[in-house]
Amino acid sequence: MSFLYPSFLWALTALSIPIIIHIFNFRRLKKVYFTNVRFLKELKTETNSFKTLRELLILLMRLGLVASLVLAFAQPFLPNENQKTLYNAGSIASIYLDNSYSMQNELARRKYLSWAKESISDLVKIFPKSAQFQLVTNDFRNREQFAINATRVEDILSETNFSPHTRDLQSVYARQQALLKRLASDERNQIFWFSDFQKSTLGNLEKLSLDSTTQFILVPLKSEQKANLYIDSAWLANPFVKANETNNLLFSVKNDSETPVQDLVARLFIEDLQVSTTTLDIGANGKVTGSFNFVTQERGTRKGKIIIEDQPITFDNEYFFTLNVAPTIRISYVYAGGGNPFVRSVYASEKSFNLVSYDLNTFHYDILPNTDLLILDGLPNLPAKMREELQKFTQNGGSVLIFPNNSPDIASYAEVLGSLGVRGLQAEKVDSLGKNSVKTLLPPNINNPFYEGVFEQNPKNADMPYANAVMSWLGVSTQLLGFKNGKSFLSEFRNGRGKLYLCASPLEKRYTDFPVNALFVPIMYKIAARSLEENEKIAYNFQEKVITLKVGKSNKTQVFKLKNHKTEFVPAQRMSGEQLIIELPEETIEAGHYEVINGDNQVVGALAFNYDKRESSMQFYSLDELKKVFAGKKNVQIYENIADKKFIQDFQERNIGTSLWKYFVWLALFFLLAEILIIRLFKKWRKDKKSEALVS
Repeated sequence: MSFLYPSFLWALTALSIPIIIHIFNFRRLKKVYFTNVRFLKELKTETNSFKTLRELLILLMRLGLVASLVLAFAQPFLPNENQKTLYNAGSIASIYLDNSYSMQNELARRKYLSWAKESISDLVKIFPKSAQFQLVTNDFRNREQFAINATRVEDILSETNFSPHTRDLQSVYARQQALLKRLASDERNQIFWFSDFQKSTLGNLEKLSLDSTTQFILVPLKSEQKANLYIDSAWLANPFVKANETNNLLFSVKNDSETPVQDLVARLFIEDLQVSTTTLDIGANGKVTGSFNFVTQERGTRKGKIIIEDQPITFDNEYFFTLNVAPTIRISYVYAGGGNPFVRSVYASEKSFNLVSYDLNTFHYDILPNTDLLILDGLPNLPAKMREELQKFTQNGGSVLIFPNNSPDIASYAEVLGSLGVRGLQAEKVDSLGKNSVKTLLPPNINNPFYEGVFEQNPKNADMPYANAVMSWLGVSTQLLGFKNGKSFLSEFRNGRGKLYLCASPLEKRYTDFPVNALFVPIMYKIAARSLEENEKIAYNFQEKVITLKVGKSNKTQVFKLKNHKTEFVPAQRMSGEQLIIELPEETIEAGHYEVINGDNQVVGALAFNYDKRESSMQFYSLDELKKVFAGKKNVQIYENIADKKFIQDFQERNIGTSLWKYFVWLALFFLLAEILIIRLFKKWRKDKKSEALVS
């Protein structure tokens, strides 16, 4: 038999207390007056022997009571073969506590995280006082790379709360191994995993390569009910938000449960003011798209959020976003030969477009930093210097739209556009001008993301424009409009964060009627709107480590910070032209809105962050799946029943031995009851003897 807390055995010295009381017998003498003393000697002789027997029995019961209590507190057990590993003085117990947001799930009306913290607190108490631990959470803080004692574990547990970070088990295991190899590489260590074992975040467990000399203890937290409603994403039907007009915001909600949901209320807030509401019906394991119509009066950056109600997982009930209301899109129109009136008129009708026209002879590259969309129309050739300037412009997020001259210098075009991804540029022979069925363009593919929000239905029977191409090309691009022979009329090329739009024909009437076709205005609007779209996402999540935001001209030495109503911090950052490139820190930050503040303490923008939606998925490894994954691995133990605290009892029996403290508690109660019975019986016997003596 061994003891979990052998230091309690010092309390056995308390056995001397009842012995001292028995020897010195501190009871006060009591005088008894007899009217007749002729029976006194006989009565005294008879009672002395019983008195000695009674006091010896009481002493034994008291000694047994004290000894049983002391042994119970020392927690005796019968050790098994795993006990040496647990009590190895040089080993370390590394504990992983999954504090991701999926641990908001409830078991017996308590959060998973609460159960896990309590179990870890109970676990460290059964180790020897000299035991060393490592406590790893999803935050991956620096302090987790040091061995600590049980008291420090308790302190960290009290500070630990939910984290927006998700970690796959391979990363967690690597972090635990790093400490164990550094401090206890030659020992048999223990690794504990307290988690809900969510499939979407922990990764493929079958790929884990476990150290055979380490003992692994898996403690999955499971609930009968696994259901969650969450807002998956949100986007604008038209990325161009107008002031004092009706705008449309779309959003999707997913029901991750086997039960359909009806009349789910979703509310839209802008600047903490509710501006719209809607209801949704969602089938079991379904996903639906809802929409809000809203009007905002003020221009500039506006903060918004969508809210639904769902329990017990609440972290994904809100979706934060920002709106750039009525942004000014800066368009530079560079032309040769007088330009095209249709290009000017299409942007003149909208206040948010700031179009500045330049004749080719007055154009200078200094305007590019203050331009979002550059339109080159009818240029007979592209100067060699333009190659470098356009490449830099698109790399920084600018967009370029090119309508060629009716007789373009293909060599100069190929040289400049080659750096932007255009390959195989060649001249096309124009046999005859005018419209015919061969030259009519195909209807646009509405599944192309470019046309999102442009068409309400498929325009298969639409009146399509005709075109006479003066050039064609190859390269990796997206065809926006095309000919029946498969060649492109209008293509989109990606370069860095920017785009190049290349048209195959001039805008002259004899070459195409595209400028007077119904498609011209929405396509030109979309090209202009998308010149801002890439740089101004309405929302980000914490898995996006690098974020780019246009802040205008700024001193490269200026430091920007992010601030909300609770905290502010300075992220790693750098400037690239007018773009501020931010790297999100590893430290835990909350979802919500953050203002971007420059070195002069001026607000230059705002960002909205949301938690990773992988946490919202209610797909977990079951106990049977875990047992199957780790089947045949004798150094892996999988526990259950954490809610009724049976985990600690099972762990003790499998790794320490059979616990005996309960038996000693029962034995202590036996000695206590036996003492009471002895005292009562001897009192009764003494009373009966006195009565007999008086009668005689």
